[in-house]
Amino acid sequence: MEPVGAPPDARLFPTVTSVTDATVRDGIWFVLDVRGRQVHRISPTEGLLGSFGREGTGPGEFRRPVAIVAHGDSIVVVDNGFARLFSIRGEHIRDRRIVFGPEGGCLGLQGAIDDAVSLRAGLLFAAKCFDQDRSITIHAAIETGDGQVRSIAHRDAEPGVIALADMAPILAAHTDGFLFGSAFDSCLKLIDPSGLQLDTICHDGLEPVPMPDPFARETFAPIRAAAREAGVRLRIPDELPPVVGVSVANGDQLVYRVLLPGGVETLTLGLVFLDADGAAVALDVPQSAHLFVDGTSVMAAWDEMEGTRIAFRTLPGLDDGH
Repeated sequence: MEPVGAPPDARLFPTVTSVTDATVRDGIWFVLDVRGRQVHRISPTEGLLGSFGREGTGPGEFRRPVAIVAHGDSIVVVDNGFARLFSIRGEHIRDRRIVFGPEGGCLGLQGAIDDAVSLRAGLLFAAKCFDQDRSITIHAAIETGDGQVRSIAHRDAEPGVIALADMAPILAAHTDGFLFGSAFDSCLKLIDPSGLQLDTICHDGLEPVPMPDPFARETFAPIRAAAREAGVRLRIPDELPPVVGVSVANGDQLVYRVLLPGGVETLTLGLVFLDADGAAVALDVPQSAHLFVDGTSVMAAWDEMEGTRIAFRTLPGLDDGH
């Protein structure tokens, strides 16, 4: 398949070499560029406002950045076991080491962070914990400003088994707390910041995506071999999940980032919401492999040889399906 093309209004940014994650604050997008080890400040109307960060291990420098989130008055980059805090203008404020304490969920073992969201109670991380029984447990772990991380929700793991369903966590801020689960789940848990489950929110109207045989063989063959060598059983689902992300817009309306059928080879994503009958309604936004939603702001990006093309959209009211 040929990748989905960018719309005519997508602007080329030659200095943006990759788009890994993105967040928006006061109308300005902060784009995490892992390949360039930088964060780019981009205005939908004015273009590139500047960039900050560089490769290194010193204060405010990036080694293995994985996520970016606007939190309070700061922009936080999660990198190599640190929360690196910057001002809205990109000035480095300080670095906080993220420590999985006795109540962190990893029992003092190694943990790896995949995602981060901002809550009033603190920073919330989706963290993988590598347990002694060779399983991987996924935790929603909160850090309230002191660097100590404690688990407030988790997904149980079967000893000696690595399930790919548990390797695709879903974590999203919600007006009542946060949503937590796996991309393969048909329902997500709504949990308050204390860890109390408030509700279960389902999206049965979103169908799994068939997994093409060549894609499955090429993608999972080396993973299977590594698992056998490590003495771990690998559980691979027969289908790919439709949901790869979720966000809240216009009050409590959930917007789902979905993998489009036929878009597996190019990882083509789109946005949908569920109507009153639970049926998926596609939103009129560009389809792309890099698609981010923050409130009602949408950013789509396309990789090109000369750099990255980026287009911006604003979500209208969702009750009319447009």
